[in-house]
Amino acid sequence: MKRIVFIFSLLFVCAGPVMGGSELSKINAQIKQTEQQNKKLEQQLITSDREVSKTKKELVRAADKVSSLEDKRSELAKKIAELDSQLEKMTTDMQKNQAIVSDSVASILFVASHPNFDTENMRDYVLMSAVLSGAADRLNEQIQVAEQQIQDLEKIRDARAVEKEKLDRTAKRYNREKSELDKLLKTRNAQNEKLKSQQSALQKKLRELSARAKSISELSAGVGSSEMSADSRFSKRKLNLPVRGRIVVRFGEKTALGLKSDGWRIRTRGDALVLAPADGVVKFADSFRGFGRVVIMSHKNGYNTVMTNLGNIDVALEQEVLAGEPVGRMNPDKPEMYLEVRRGNSAVDPARLFKDE
Repeated sequence: MKRIVFIFSLLFVCAGPVMGGSELSKINAQIKQTEQQNKKLEQQLITSDREVSKTKKELVRAADKVSSLEDKRSELAKKIAELDSQLEKMTTDMQKNQAIVSDSVASILFVASHPNFDTENMRDYVLMSAVLSGAADRLNEQIQVAEQQIQDLEKIRDARAVEKEKLDRTAKRYNREKSELDKLLKTRNAQNEKLKSQQSALQKKLRELSARAKSISELSAGVGSSEMSADSRFSKRKLNLPVRGRIVVRFGEKTALGLKSDGWRIRTRGDALVLAPADGVVKFADSFRGFGRVVIMSHKNGYNTVMTNLGNIDVALEQEVLAGEPVGRMNPDKPEMYLEVRRGNSAVDPARLFKDE
């Protein structure tokens, strides 16, 4: 009996380490496999971040090219419209001059068809000579005017042809750059799908805030901003406006409603490209009553920028955006952006931060 117990004990002692070693090998293999999977995931994340960063940089370059081309094409179209207006006025003036020339010719023909050089009636002779001489002088003057008008008309037509050729030359390049921009935007949107799927709760919260907020300033304050630092500067150098256009209302000036403006109103082209004014995070991207579609971005040192009246928005909530990266386009039916800058709870004059173009 003791011998049997001894044998079992021996088997147990011998088998114990063997079984423990097997389990340990399995665990070590699983750990190694998990580590490999983690490394693979980390590499995928690095690759994904690198691709996103590359897309952002390419978008900034593409958006700048498209925005510049749109601005150039708009200026060319404006010049052509001005030349068309000059052509129309010149054509009208020429028609008037033709009528005067016709009257002068008619006077000469009338006198020529009713000659009266009877010396016995000197008065009629002098009058007839004066009418004939005056009509001839008027005719000569109007012919000179007509010649000058024809030359001016040719110059305007030549100038229009030059501007039209410039516009046509930009068309192919513009279509190519616009196509590249659209492709990059689709890539960025695909990269943002994961981000968008995580934003439903935040979107609901922001919509509730949008419904409660009485003004655009309240909305901006409600979405929050980055931490404020002792350095109140936004940037060491002035920033480009988020949209190309003309400032029609400045900070502190009275609006059409007689209220003091807390920002700038910028008259733009319809469908103008809207770019991020600086690196930042999208804190609001939705409609707000009276302001169309609105994008609010949070930047460093506690600054928020508010951009209104967009026709469409191409960014998602909590998306990190580079300076110059496209965030949307203006509403063609209301091409006037209200740009407001806030630091904490206070409105800041955009002139402190932006170039006055």
